[in-house]
Amino acid sequence: MTNSDDPGSGGAPLRLLARDSADIEVLSTLLQDAIVPGVDMLFDRDRKRFIFIANRFCWERPAIAEVSGEKGEPVRERSLCVVRIEGVQRVLQNNIPARRDKELFNLLAVICGDGAENEIYVDLMFSAGTTVRLLVEIIEVAATDVEEARPTTSQPKHE
Repeated sequence: MTNSDDPGSGGAPLRLLARDSADIEVLSTLLQDAIVPGVDMLFDRDRKRFIFIANRFCWERPAIAEVSGEKGEPVRERSLCVVRIEGVQRVLQNNIPARRDKELFNLLAVICGDGAENEIYVDLMFSAGTTVRLLVEIIEVAATDVEEARPTTSQPKHE
């Protein structure tokens, strides 16, 4: 992930397959603060697949060298990333607006574990107490950047 032939980029596009809790932890870190449009979340019941598109902040890349914003702030990167969760049996939602297709969601974390009756789950934890729980057969989450990273001066901040 850190090497690239592109001199303007601090790394190659993200391509990650998570199959256990340690992998999910890495994926969660890379997707932290991604913006997910509600309209870009889809559950394909027939294929047992949940897909979303995230405008992710590229935490793994340093600020672009010798470039700064109008106010002298560092310039970092964002990229569109497709995330695909396989083996989804059910989707449970908490605190999702009725018109989610008009909303933007801030992804805080992705976690996985075992729930009631030995159900395996993948949780998408968003700001404002919004959660999407995916009950899955197995842990299989693929994330792939689908465009070249683009510059941004807006870096997420955490307290």
